[in-house]
Amino acid sequence: MGSQARAFYSIQGLILLLFLIAFAGSAAGWLRGAGASSSLQGNQKIDPAAWGSDHAGKPVPEFVHGDECLFCHRNDIGPGWQKNAHGIGLRESEDAPDFAALAKASGAPRSAAEASYFMGSRHRVRLLKKSGYGKFALLSAQAALRPDHKLQKWIDADNARWDATKFGDRCAGCHTTGVDSTTKQFTGFGLDCYTCHGVVDLDHTKDTSLIWLSKKRKKDTLAITSICASCHLREAKSRSTGLPYPNNFVVGDNLFKDLNVDFSKADDQSLNAGDRHIYRTVRDIVVNGADVPSCITCHQVHANTSAKHKLPPRSTICLDCHNAEGPLKITKPYTVSSAVCEY
Repeated sequence: MGSQARAFYSIQGLILLLFLIAFAGSAAGWLRGAGASSSLQGNQKIDPAAWGSDHAGKPVPEFVHGDECLFCHRNDIGPGWQKNAHGIGLRESEDAPDFAALAKASGAPRSAAEASYFMGSRHRVRLLKKSGYGKFALLSAQAALRPDHKLQKWIDADNARWDATKFGDRCAGCHTTGVDSTTKQFTGFGLDCYTCHGVVDLDHTKDTSLIWLSKKRKKDTLAITSICASCHLREAKSRSTGLPYPNNFVVGDNLFKDLNVDFSKADDQSLNAGDRHIYRTVRDIVVNGADVPSCITCHQVHANTSAKHKLPPRSTICLDCHNAEGPLKITKPYTVSSAVCEY
């Protein structure tokens, strides 16, 4: 073998060795974080509300709207947003033609034809109509969907009525943007970029570390956990308003200054595995002091995929949904349900 060939294979071997070292280090770190819940059980817990500040009771700040963001992100984010779970959580009828047709089809409640907005996309669909500035009325009847997203049945269709207050009392905080908790009025329907990226510094075009959740700003585990938990801890309540969503949470805030969370639900076997997994992950970080895994360790918001969560090694946190033995791809059967969301 010539000297050039030996040098080539030596470089390849070195690259492979460095890759294995890096992977082993990241895997070990992930395991340490995932095992933090058990390793810190005997230690003093952290006060989740001890750091940072919040905007509870303050006016909704001015923010750059998604239409402006799309001027630059029309090619990378724009095409996929209408297929993203966060993007289709609440839609106008023209963006949800199947649901609009469903509301007017034979067998639907008569009042369903008045709906012009639709909330949900997987298991249940709720029907909405405008009810004043920044407010929706919610139809009491629900459309239950089959796995192929076609209608399975109508629930409470015979007693369907429009409720002018329930959406603001339960849903607005996680299905609209810029909610005033006093009036329960929203600034925009659906989830705008502001919901997860916060008040944008216009200089972020030169320095992307100025934007929350960018590739250069993913290391503040406490603040990032607050972003995701602001909607996904579905049984929590605001201390200041009693509503099941935080009072004017702004990205970068400490969510737990206002949001009261019962972290014992992380061990509550009566809670469905999906929500229990969220409680456990958040508790590990904000109470037990773990650094990883955070939500974005495994979940990619814009990519609309959890493909990365297949990469980390099996650990305690995986066992909410996966079995301790056997193929990891086989999950425990469970049904997602929520008293707050009424399904």
